[in-house]
Amino acid sequence: MAPGDSQRDASTGSSGGVGAVLGVGARIVLDAVVIALWVLFLTLLFLGRPWPRWAFYAALVVGVALYVSVTAPWGRRRNQ
Repeated sequence: MAPGDSQRDASTGSSGGVGAVLGVGARIVLDAVVIALWVLFLTLLFLGRPWPRWAFYAALVVGVALYVSVTAPWGRRRNQ
């Protein structure tokens, strides 16, 4: 191992950077799937009933807001 190798690995973050990117990518995919399932559920629910359109959008916004409020603390850094 050359003297500058450890410094180069630390500066590029070769092991931690890839894991962080994969973690963020997985989180984005999970969020997209959960929100898509919520939209699908509401759409199927509202298509079968004569409920007003504003109620659909209200339920959609409230559901997404609740999801964000529950999952937002998962992404906070613990070492700050």
